[in-house]
Amino acid sequence: MLEPHLDPKTQLLVALGAATAAKCQACFAGLYAKANAVEATDKEIRSAVAIANKVAGKSRDFMSAFIEETTKGAVAVPGHEEASAGCGCS
Repeated sequence: MLEPHLDPKTQLLVALGAATAAKCQACFAGLYAKANAVEATDKEIRSAVAIANKVAGKSRDFMSAFIEETTKGAVAVPGHEEASAGCGCS
Protein backbone atom coordinates (compact mmCIF):
# COMPACT_ATOMS: atom_id res chain seq x y z
CA MET A 1 0.00 0.00 0.00
CA LEU A 2 1.24 3.48 -0.85
CA GLU A 3 2.05 5.95 1.87
CA PRO A 4 -0.40 8.84 1.81
CA HIS A 5 1.30 12.08 0.85
CA LEU A 6 -1.82 14.19 1.12
CA ASP A 7 -3.44 15.26 4.34
CA PRO A 8 -6.87 13.76 5.13
CA LYS A 9 -8.80 16.91 4.12
CA THR A 10 -7.08 17.09 0.72
CA GLN A 11 -7.71 13.38 0.21
CA LEU A 12 -11.41 13.90 0.92
CA LEU A 13 -11.65 16.91 -1.45
CA VAL A 14 -9.96 14.93 -4.23
CA ALA A 15 -12.32 12.01 -3.60
CA LEU A 16 -15.36 14.31 -3.67
CA GLY A 17 -14.16 15.70 -6.99
CA ALA A 18 -13.68 12.19 -8.37
CA ALA A 19 -17.14 11.14 -7.16
CA THR A 20 -18.60 14.21 -8.85
CA ALA A 21 -16.84 13.53 -12.17
CA ALA A 22 -17.90 9.86 -11.99
CA LYS A 23 -21.48 10.91 -11.18
CA CYS A 24 -21.52 8.54 -8.20
CA GLN A 25 -24.18 9.82 -5.85
CA ALA A 26 -23.57 7.17 -3.18
CA CYS A 27 -19.83 7.95 -3.14
CA PHE A 28 -20.43 11.68 -2.89
CA ALA A 29 -23.00 11.29 -0.08
CA GLY A 30 -20.73 8.99 1.91
CA LEU A 31 -17.73 11.25 1.50
CA TYR A 32 -19.71 14.42 2.24
CA ALA A 33 -20.83 12.85 5.53
CA LYS A 34 -17.13 12.69 6.52
CA ALA A 35 -16.39 16.34 5.64
CA ASN A 36 -16.82 17.69 9.17
CA ALA A 37 -14.37 15.14 10.56
CA VAL A 38 -11.57 16.58 8.41
CA GLU A 39 -12.78 20.20 8.71
CA ALA A 40 -13.55 20.57 5.00
CA THR A 41 -15.69 23.66 4.48
CA ASP A 42 -18.62 23.92 2.08
CA LYS A 43 -16.60 26.55 0.18
CA GLU A 44 -13.73 24.07 -0.32
CA ILE A 45 -16.17 21.35 -1.37
CA ARG A 46 -17.84 23.73 -3.86
CA SER A 47 -14.40 24.37 -5.38
CA ALA A 48 -13.67 20.65 -5.71
CA VAL A 49 -17.07 20.07 -7.33
CA ALA A 50 -16.62 23.00 -9.73
CA ILE A 51 -13.22 21.71 -10.88
CA ALA A 52 -14.63 18.20 -11.36
CA ASN A 53 -17.55 19.51 -13.39
CA LYS A 54 -15.24 21.55 -15.60
CA VAL A 55 -12.98 18.57 -16.29
CA ALA A 56 -15.96 16.26 -16.91
CA GLY A 57 -17.51 18.77 -19.30
CA LYS A 58 -14.32 19.04 -21.36
CA SER A 59 -14.06 15.25 -21.46
CA ARG A 60 -17.60 15.09 -22.87
CA ASP A 61 -16.67 17.70 -25.52
CA PHE A 62 -13.57 15.73 -26.54
CA MET A 63 -15.56 12.50 -26.89
CA SER A 64 -18.20 14.25 -28.98
CA ALA A 65 -15.51 15.65 -31.29
CA PHE A 66 -13.93 12.18 -31.53
CA ILE A 67 -17.27 10.59 -32.49
CA GLU A 68 -17.93 13.22 -35.15
CA GLU A 69 -14.40 12.91 -36.54
CA THR A 70 -14.40 9.09 -36.53
CA THR A 71 -17.76 8.91 -38.30
CA LYS A 72 -16.78 11.73 -40.69
CA GLY A 73 -19.81 13.68 -39.51
CA ALA A 74 -22.29 10.84 -40.06
CA VAL A 75 -23.03 10.82 -36.34
CA ALA A 76 -23.45 14.33 -34.99
CA VAL A 77 -23.63 14.62 -31.22
CA PRO A 78 -26.46 16.93 -30.10
CA GLY A 79 -25.26 19.84 -28.00
CA HIS A 80 -21.64 19.31 -29.00
CA GLU A 81 -19.51 22.41 -28.69
CA GLU A 82 -16.11 22.58 -30.34
CA ALA A 83 -13.54 21.34 -27.81
CA SER A 84 -10.74 23.72 -27.04
CA ALA A 85 -7.22 22.55 -26.26
CA GLY A 86 -6.81 20.97 -22.84
CA CYS A 87 -9.24 19.62 -20.30
CA GLY A 88 -9.91 22.91 -18.57
CA CYS A 89 -7.56 22.29 -15.67
CA SER A 90 -5.50 25.38 -16.32
